[in-house]
Amino acid sequence: MLKRKMLRDLMENKLAYSACLVIITIGLMLYTSISIVMDNLYEAKDNFYREARFADGFARIRGMPEAQVSRLAAIEGIAEIEGRLVKDVRVLYPEQEKNVYLRLVSLPGDKANPINTPLLMEGSPLNQNTREIWVSPSFFEAQGLALGEQLPLLVEGRALSFTIVGTAQSPEFVYAMRTGRELYPMPETFGIAYLPFAVMKTLFQEGDQVNDLVFLLQPGYGYSDVEERLKPRLESYGLLSIFPRENQASHLILSMELQQLEGSATAMPLLFLGIAGAILYILLKRMVEQQRGQIGTLKAFGYTNGELVLHYLSYALWLGFCGGLLGGSLGIWLSFPFTEMYAIFFQLPGLSSQISYKYVGLGMILAFIFSALAGYFGCRAALKLQPAEAMRPAAPPPGHHTGLENWQFYWNLLTVQGKMATRNLFRNKQRSILTTIGIMFAFSMIATTWYFRTVAEILVFEQFALVQTHNLQVNFARPLSLQGVERELGRFPGVKRLEPMLEVPATLKYRWLEKDSVILGLPHDAFLYNILTDKGERVAPPREGIVLAQRLADELGTRVGAELLLESYWARDTLKVEVVGIVPQYLGSNGYMEIEALNKLLGLGSLATAALLSLEDEAIPALRERYREAKPVAVMEESGALLDTFDELMASFGYMQYVFAVFGFIIAFAIIYNTSIVSLSERKRELASLKVMGMTSGEVLQVLTFEQWLSSILGMLAGIPFTLVLMHAMSRAFATDLFSIPVRTEAGLFIVALLGTVFSVLVAQWTIARRIGGLSLVEVLKERD
Repeated sequence: MLKRKMLRDLMENKLAYSACLVIITIGLMLYTSISIVMDNLYEAKDNFYREARFADGFARIRGMPEAQVSRLAAIEGIAEIEGRLVKDVRVLYPEQEKNVYLRLVSLPGDKANPINTPLLMEGSPLNQNTREIWVSPSFFEAQGLALGEQLPLLVEGRALSFTIVGTAQSPEFVYAMRTGRELYPMPETFGIAYLPFAVMKTLFQEGDQVNDLVFLLQPGYGYSDVEERLKPRLESYGLLSIFPRENQASHLILSMELQQLEGSATAMPLLFLGIAGAILYILLKRMVEQQRGQIGTLKAFGYTNGELVLHYLSYALWLGFCGGLLGGSLGIWLSFPFTEMYAIFFQLPGLSSQISYKYVGLGMILAFIFSALAGYFGCRAALKLQPAEAMRPAAPPPGHHTGLENWQFYWNLLTVQGKMATRNLFRNKQRSILTTIGIMFAFSMIATTWYFRTVAEILVFEQFALVQTHNLQVNFARPLSLQGVERELGRFPGVKRLEPMLEVPATLKYRWLEKDSVILGLPHDAFLYNILTDKGERVAPPREGIVLAQRLADELGTRVGAELLLESYWARDTLKVEVVGIVPQYLGSNGYMEIEALNKLLGLGSLATAALLSLEDEAIPALRERYREAKPVAVMEESGALLDTFDELMASFGYMQYVFAVFGFIIAFAIIYNTSIVSLSERKRELASLKVMGMTSGEVLQVLTFEQWLSSILGMLAGIPFTLVLMHAMSRAFATDLFSIPVRTEAGLFIVALLGTVFSVLVAQWTIARRIGGLSLVEVLKERD
């Protein structure tokens, strides 16, 4: 009998329970898919790192004879160490205006399984005596290359052809970016190539020297132990940088993405199941209150408290079971396209989606726990009812004057229905508070999901419209004289403005904290690269001291007026510099100084590593053609082309942003619809009485709608500060060394949230209006003794 009653109750409120089921399904779908993708990434990463013998430490030097590298293996803690020659070259595509680059990495010819072994994906082994290369698979595909094809490269000012005999992937270039200014790999303009050291040393002036070291650690030793012993030995060879695997760019980005996935896999189910649990609690609590007469009758017939509690728990447990099963199944399906999406960015051999039922089971356990808790607290009132007491209608809540009645201006404006609704809000405080909180949460969900849909556009706009106002950046292969740069490029036809820039890799230290960063030296009157405050005001690069990006300052735990220690391979000694300003920076994390002051601090004279140009659009092809084979020029980056690439990426994956925005709307509607249905269900008798006394269906509806709009207005007002709290929390959670998420209180954001919430309220009210019109006065008013 209880089973038939449960099915009848579920069908009677099928829309309310369906909305709750949708929320559970979405939460567990995201949990299952994210968890499976995370496992896929971890498994592919660990297998690849192990098979390829991924290095524990890296060092960049100016040059060391290759024969000297083996002596470093005697340093305590080093298991193996190898030297390589790493050079960037330009691919000669005469028909293309954009520059395409390859990073050549040498491979030791006398070792079968070197450190960071490139995994040969297709093709044949390299010949140790001819100009044959392997290229990265993503570059191979993006450029439309073929095995056996000749690839022309500009090497040391000479045009040389190389034969592509295979594609290979190394663990240190899983996420391959040419510079730290890029946010994601762009195989259309940059790739990796591998060739034997015996061949590569004949191509460059370094000859038998290497400029890159990789090493593995002995068991029981940490990186810091080896760094203290290795660093002094490398300083005489022009040590540029030395860092552990944790700070290697590709590994760092992959690790940060995995950390964010772990956080999402934890937060997503808790968030959605918490919402579903709150809705279930309200539904079951109201059901128990409405069915107190039935509960009394069942107790009188001998049903125990345990049987009744289990009966009402079964409502929640059935929803948890169905939501867990459906969400887990959809999560497995969703994990396949999610994994394919990650495979585009992370070149991990063996990365593929596997069907895993583990997370389906864990998701169902989570759903059962939340459903059982919500069900128990929602129906425990049934335990306290005695049969005789339960079969009497519950005493109505006491009526009294509300605080709003003292506001005569407001009170006199209300209709009879408005006064009834206002009093009812205060008479049922718990229900009113839960409704307001639900609408507040719905408003914030729409606002935050919509905000993160546009945050990438904000980042790009900030960087290319306000910060980097140049349209071409020329990076030099080596530091050049400021005067020579201005004389050579400043006079080129079409150049409207030129500003030199000095980029200095450095380690900044404050107390016991330290951070590797890049200090940018800019002219005091810089216009093509702007340092901006959070209010958009321009800050001039200081002639005394340094300005830090906010994230860099936070990681160092420093403040304005503090004195930092600066170490750089460009400086002979450790230097001291005072922090004179802290500014927000959303892409990257740099320090800023006036270029002449930075040169003077480091004792460099007057040098620049790049030039920022503002020039006529028609002059850009001519300048590219003039300097594309110039030996001092390493890279020419056009801002417009980079911006177009960003736009293409956003267009390709923009549908995911809309999916999460839709989830926000679904949750908002589910919360508002369920609170509306519950309110109608518990007040059917009251509303039917009003119709008997002469009110029309429209006037009766006004009682509910006025009450709901009042709760909605309060909820939306509370949602504004709650949205800001959520945005700040998510900004801190997702911030990385590559980018940080700005928090902006834009009016459009709250307008979208307002429209979404209002739309949900209107749809819920339309449903209520239909139900009020269909009320059977005889059935509703019939006394059930």
